[in-house]
Amino acid sequence: MDIMTGLTGILNEMWGIVMKVFGGADTVSLVLMLVVVVASGMVLGRMGRLIQVTFWSLVTFGLLGLAYSLTRGADPASLPSTAWSNLRLMTVSDLTVYFLAFAIVIAIVHTIRHSVGSGEH
Repeated sequence: MDIMTGLTGILNEMWGIVMKVFGGADTVSLVLMLVVVVASGMVLGRMGRLIQVTFWSLVTFGLLGLAYSLTRGADPASLPSTAWSNLRLMTVSDLTVYFLAFAIVIAIVHTIRHSVGSGEH
């Protein structure tokens, strides 16, 4: 196996994971993700805090998802155990894709905001 075949295989597998994670999401979840990452990118003070901000963005997204399920009639008493069960079912690759996608978009929003803000002076 040559290097290009190996890299192509890895990239195809990664793309499949991305499509599985984000392709199956409903519209409300996608909008919540977008709002959270854009807001996080806007408040990110320096790129050195990207990991912490990404972590808290994922937590915020999860909490907003729970709040949304409450508005759709979910039983509040069962939410903690349901949320924990869903988190345990997530694979490491799914969590990695979420983390990397959030981090990349947060960094892009931060860079755009910083570039636009720097141009005003």
